[in-house]
Amino acid sequence: MDIPIHSARATSSFAINPREVEHLARRYGQPVYRQCDIQADAHVRAHRWRDKPDRRGEVVFAIRQPNGHILLHTKRSYRRPIYRLPTGGIRPDEAVEAALYREIDEETGQEVVVERFLGILDCCFHHDGSQVRFPSYVFYLRSLTSRLENRDGEVLRFRTVSLPRLRWVAAGLRSLDGDRRCWGQWRALAHDLVYQLLRPRIPRTKMARRNG
Repeated sequence: MDIPIHSARATSSFAINPREVEHLARRYGQPVYRQCDIQADAHVRAHRWRDKPDRRGEVVFAIRQPNGHILLHTKRSYRRPIYRLPTGGIRPDEAVEAALYREIDEETGQEVVVERFLGILDCCFHHDGSQVRFPSYVFYLRSLTSRLENRDGEVLRFRTVSLPRLRWVAAGLRSLDGDRRCWGQWRALAHDLVYQLLRPRIPRTKMARRNG
């Protein structure tokens, strides 16, 4: 289900580049576009509201491992383990595709092949009458190796989950409280998108038999 579009305009100077999206779509498939409005709390505001932003968005990478499962990670900075899809910032002067490969190399050390450009979550964070726009570019990839190596030191552990389990990962993120409440609701959106776009479709004939 797409999230309703809000009428407010974001103050961030970083916008989605249609030409860049068109280039990515030609290479990896047409993405789903969703505009998301999120009421930011103090924790999110501290990270997204900056006079000189160090990133113009992020890449989200759902990497299918050789066992058929999707890679998750948790970071050292979390007070308790919170497993989620890996992400990485896109520098202001960096192409989305370049950021994707750089971040995957830094966080996992894996050699990958892009299977599909799944979608864009065009997030607009609202706080006390101001707005900041921060898009997430979501990709589905296949790993060519089972070896994992965190080269930037931020990742604490990895784990893999089956595609259906991403629903529960999203639910767990939405259940976070305290200073991670808004962050968890935001992070859950990418997991929803990956699950919704990749989940196996049951043919109508089989569905009819089951319901019959």
